[in-house]
Amino acid sequence: MSRETESAPSIQRRLLWFLLPPLAALMLAGVYANYRAATAFVESAYDERLGDAAIALAGSVLADGPRLRVDTSMVPATAHRADHLVALRYAIVSSGGELLAGSREVPAAAASISANPTFADVLVSGEHLRVASYRISIDNAQAVISVAESAAQRAVPGRFILTSTWLMDFIQLDVTLLIVWLGVHFGLKPLLSLRRQIEAGSPRELKHLDATTVPAEVKPLVDALNVLFDVLAEAARSQRRFVADTAHQLRTPITGLLGNLELLMKEPAATALAPRLQALHTGMEHLARSANQLLALARADPSTSFTEQFDAVDLKALAGRIVEGNLTRALNAGLDLGVEAAPVAVRGNVRLLEDLLGNLVDNAIHYTPSCGHVTVRASLREGRPCLEVEDDGPGIPEEQRGRVRERFYRVPGTSGNGCGLGLAIVSEIAEAHGAQFTLESGAQRKGTRARVLFRSAAV
Repeated sequence: MSRETESAPSIQRRLLWFLLPPLAALMLAGVYANYRAATAFVESAYDERLGDAAIALAGSVLADGPRLRVDTSMVPATAHRADHLVALRYAIVSSGGELLAGSREVPAAAASISANPTFADVLVSGEHLRVASYRISIDNAQAVISVAESAAQRAVPGRFILTSTWLMDFIQLDVTLLIVWLGVHFGLKPLLSLRRQIEAGSPRELKHLDATTVPAEVKPLVDALNVLFDVLAEAARSQRRFVADTAHQLRTPITGLLGNLELLMKEPAATALAPRLQALHTGMEHLARSANQLLALARADPSTSFTEQFDAVDLKALAGRIVEGNLTRALNAGLDLGVEAAPVAVRGNVRLLEDLLGNLVDNAIHYTPSCGHVTVRASLREGRPCLEVEDDGPGIPEEQRGRVRERFYRVPGTSGNGCGLGLAIVSEIAEAHGAQFTLESGAQRKGTRARVLFRSAAV
């Protein structure tokens, strides 16, 4: 699944789950209301048909003197059709209770002053019937015509109505949710475009977001983000200026003190103080090195380096410069410092990468004993740019390789006057470049191989 679908569909899913319960409840209420309205209409139609049948049967009742009789030839034909009145029964009863025609089992519905015919639900021999009774008066003789049909016959259209209503409302619910999903999906397109703007821009540049392509409701958020980006950029610039000023203020006097101290050590009058001056010189060098490392660590910190410009950096040239700058020191220490570099480039900040490789080489020279070897490599490893510094010194115990990345941590028992910042600086700069920094044993499991593997090469 793409990153685009990780955010928007989650909003869609939450919205759909939020809408589903009320929409489902609304659907159920709609099904019930539609079912009740439709069945009421069907019941009314059935009652009207039943009443019409009773009125039609009244036409067959004739006066025969003081009594009434039924002319069977005048009984409507539909009263005898099994396909239409399969469950329909009727009874024509005189006011004296005499059954003139039909079945005695059909009861009469109660009379009403305001309605004729009248209707009633009755239970006969365990069967539910719906009865319509029509009362007539001929020559002062009365009769009641009652027509009944099974209630089960009426349930068939009711079930059909319920099923069709449920099905249609369920389809409407699905279509509604689909429309909501599509509406949210396309409604979030401007936000996804905004996110692509943020992702496309370098996190170190904090460019302004384009507020013209977003909905009016989101524009205040974009404006607020742009203001925040300006504040962060200005804060980073202020901190970078502070780091640069601090570097200048520290390096200038330290360099002057070291120069004057070296001149003093060459004076004949200072011969008696040579051991003390040499110790002072060593301390001043350690101070200068620590100050440089602290400043390098400050430059590598994300809070100050996110505005650093990233360009194509030639790793082969970088390795050559760092080796050349440390060659005299390596020779004085009795080390063989070499470089194996192939043409390869990465996108990065050249100052930070110089600090990274310089600290790796400095560590290797510092901890490798005389007559040892230090090799700097720039190459492609599995299609990815790689910087390596390998030495045949004492190495780093495997259980300590995670901790040596911490600031001011040194492996117990380590000789030298380091302050434990070199590998912390390398780790910070590698992370700032999205690179992978690893420590492992060197060739033949001797010494240390420090490797920085970048994501991809730059043109």
